Amino acid sequence: MKRRVVLRADAARSIGFGHFVRTMALAAYLSRDFDCRVASFNPDLLRISDYQLGLIAEASATPLHLEAADRDAYDAAFVESLDPEDIVVLDNYYYTTEYQQLVRSRCRALVCIDDVHDRHFVADVVMTFCPLKRDDFSLEEYTRFFGGPEWSFLRAPFLTPSPSRSRDYVGRVVLAMGGADPFRLTDRVISLLREINADIHLNILAGPTVSVSHLDDPRIQVIRQADARRIVELFDSADLGIFPASTVCMEAFARRLPVAAGHYVDNQVEIYHYGAEHGWFFPLGSLLDDDDALRQRLSCALSPECLISPPPVDFASRRNDIIDIFKSL
Repeated sequence: MKRRVVLRADAARSIGFGHFVRTMALAAYLSRDFDCRVASFNPDLLRISDYQLGLIAEASATPLHLEAADRDAYDAAFVESLDPEDIVVLDNYYYTTEYQQLVRSRCRALVCIDDVHDRHFVADVVMTFCPLKRDDFSLEEYTRFFGGPEWSFLRAPFLTPSPSRSRDYVGRVVLAMGGADPFRLTDRVISLLREINADIHLNILAGPTVSVSHLDDPRIQVIRQADARRIVELFDSADLGIFPASTVCMEAFARRLPVAAGHYVDNQVEIYHYGAEHGWFFPLGSLLDDDDALRQRLSCALSPECLISPPPVDFASRRNDIIDIFKSL
C-alpha cells in the first residue's frame, strides 16, 4: 500500500491559485509512488472548485473534501483528517509556527513550501524556489532545506523540449499579472503596451475575475485559467513574457522564453532583485510605479537588443531528487 502524502494549498478567485498550481505540480511528481490527497480551503465557495478538481485529476491525485465555514474551522478539520503515517505538505504563507507544530504532532513528517521566511519553521523539510539560503530562514536543527530555482515544481508540459527562438523582433507578448491581480495591473500594462506599439499581439493569461477592458482589439486574446499545455503553446509562440517575479517566470525559463519581470508584493521582491542582479530577465522594477516610469521600462523591454536569454536551469533533473526526498521521510 502506498503511503499517503496530504498536500494543502488554499486557493480562490479572491486570493489566486498560484500556490495551488505549484502544489499540484508537486503532486504529479509524487503520484506514482504515493497516494496523494489534496486539501484546499476555498473561501469563495467553501468547497474545492471545479477548476481545482480538474488540476487535481491531472496530477493523478484525490481531493480531500473537508467541510468548514471559515479558515479557522478548516484548519482544525484538516488536522483531524490526518493519519499518523501521513507526510503533510503545507503551501501558503500564513501557517504559523504553532500550527506547524500541531500538524507535525499528528503526522509522520511535515514539508513546508515557503518563500517569505518571516516565521520559525518546525517542519522536517522546507523548500523554496527562491534563491535563498538556509541562513535566511529560522529553522530547527533537524530541518532539511532545499532552495533555489532548480527546486521549482513544474507541470509535465513545461519539461518537454523547448523551441529555438529568434532574438531580432518582438511581435508577440504573453502577459500574466497573477490569477487575482488585486492592483488591476493587467489592464494598466495592456494600455501602456498599446501606447508603445499598437501592432504587438498580446496573449493575456488571467484568472476568472481579472478585469480586461480591451476586448474589442483583435490583437488581444484573453485566456482564462488555461491548462499547462495551453500555457506552453502560448509561451512557445511568444517573443517575450511580461510577468511578476514568481513561479510563472520559472515556467517561462523552462520554455526558454525571454522575460521582463517586476514586482508588486513582498514575496516577489527577493527573487526579483536576485534575478535582476544575475541577468535572468529585463528588470521592470515595481509594477506599482507611476505610468511614465513603467512606460519607459516597458518600451526598453520591447527592444530586441534588450531580450535576455533565460538562465539555463535544469528543472527536469531535480524531479527525481524531489521524489527521493519524500521517499526518505
